[in-house]
Amino acid sequence: MQRTKTIFFVMLVSFLCVSVGAAPAAAQAVVPITVGQNVQGELSQQQPSIEFDLTTNTPQFVTIQVLGLTPGLAPAFSVIAPSGVVAHTNENPGDANIVESTVNLTETGTYAIIVQRGSAAFGQFVLTVQTGAPATPPIPINLGQAVTDAVDAQTSLRSYGFAASPNEVIVLNVQVPPGSFSGPNVTLSDAATRETLANSSARLLGVSYRLPPGNELYQVMISSSGAALQEPFTLCVGTEGGSAPCPASVVAFAPTALPNAPTPTRFIPVAIDPNAACQVASASGAVINVRSEPNTNSAVTGRLNPNTTALVIGRLPDGSWYNVNLNGLIGWIATSVVVAGGQCGGIPIVAPTSAAPPPTVTGLTATASATATATATATASNTPPPVATLNFSLPPVYGSTALTSGFVPDPFTVGITAGGPANVSYLGGGCSGYATSAPSFSVNYTAGAFPTLRFYFIGSGDTTMIINTPGGSYYCVDDSFGTLNPTIDFNSPSSGRYDVWIATFAPGASIGGTLYVTENTGNHP
Repeated sequence: MQRTKTIFFVMLVSFLCVSVGAAPAAAQAVVPITVGQNVQGELSQQQPSIEFDLTTNTPQFVTIQVLGLTPGLAPAFSVIAPSGVVAHTNENPGDANIVESTVNLTETGTYAIIVQRGSAAFGQFVLTVQTGAPATPPIPINLGQAVTDAVDAQTSLRSYGFAASPNEVIVLNVQVPPGSFSGPNVTLSDAATRETLANSSARLLGVSYRLPPGNELYQVMISSSGAALQEPFTLCVGTEGGSAPCPASVVAFAPTALPNAPTPTRFIPVAIDPNAACQVASASGAVINVRSEPNTNSAVTGRLNPNTTALVIGRLPDGSWYNVNLNGLIGWIATSVVVAGGQCGGIPIVAPTSAAPPPTVTGLTATASATATATATATASNTPPPVATLNFSLPPVYGSTALTSGFVPDPFTVGITAGGPANVSYLGGGCSGYATSAPSFSVNYTAGAFPTLRFYFIGSGDTTMIINTPGGSYYCVDDSFGTLNPTIDFNSPSSGRYDVWIATFAPGASIGGTLYVTENTGNHP
């Protein structure tokens, strides 16, 4: 089918500021931080969460503290590992103005520390990351031995060590008492290499891992999920039906009364006005993950606390996921973990944009040069939009990187799946396509001797590209080099952060591919 598409769109920032009255963009929300550093930030309606990137080259313990400076602000935070696993969550259930946790960073790479609100108030805070207490030697346990203990806010970590059996399969069991509403986090690692072998979520009430015969040494760490109550557990390492199996009591043991621990009561979800707009709330009292895409493998961009609600703006055709607006943050929540209330009869259907593995692209031939030469600027608004819009303050869906002029290897590449619920045409200037609200990827670039910084995407279908520059201007482009792939060049590029969205030209599509960043103009689709 023939269609008309504008390849490059020009709209000067000064013209928009005069004729349209565009407000200045909010501050960028991804901030680097190092161990031993204090960083101040501010949570607002436009920026309800801020991501701080902490890079570590060796496994270590760190103590993370967030102090609310504004009266009424009760901060909360979560830690996302480089692998995408939620390493720790402190939801501040007591609404204190300061929260602190010691977190075991078992992976190397960049961790995301996401600071948000534990209460309704916005305001300023200070984030501090310090070297944590040195890891205590793990408690040795023997095959067939059961250990019952508990973790809480004061004693947040228990560590145990054991050896594999040379001839038998080993089974590691960790269980919590019946009637528990959450469980501790469980991390299994190789004691010699520190490689993380398995992680469990606090939403699980028990885990079981099978380990092959051998001579390896293992370490299992039981850490608090940040819950207000003690979290009891029973751990056992035993052979699989062999010489030293775990006792049956490990699998199902009677609840143990904990001193000074109140009896759990049945959670009652937040009451939602039946005449209000459609909203969702936690069904069980658990903290609910808000994800960038409607699948459990996508990035966690926010969290719905048990005492709050999120506005429903759409749903998948099969009703398995809600598209929600949580204080200006657009994301997805599984319907199985929430209750809905209000006027939910006319929720619009949003096509799924689940991430898919990027395809292998070969045989592409360059035919022309495409260079974006000007910008279009989005108009800011203090009122959360009724539909999905681009929001560079959200954590990038596929991560971020820092590149300095002359970087190697060149080109830098990252796999991305294009598509999302946000129709970018509201930017004006002929911008087109459908993207996620959060950037697909972000690049913190330090300029140097190279005169050109090029971004291009090669995918399995028709895509567009939108880039927000360090100066706060948006560049849009569709096809380039005689292909359906977009390319944007920045001549004499500025240092700073470039937020990149890869969009599908057609609504409801999901297109896998690779984003390339290069300073070599010989590289292109």
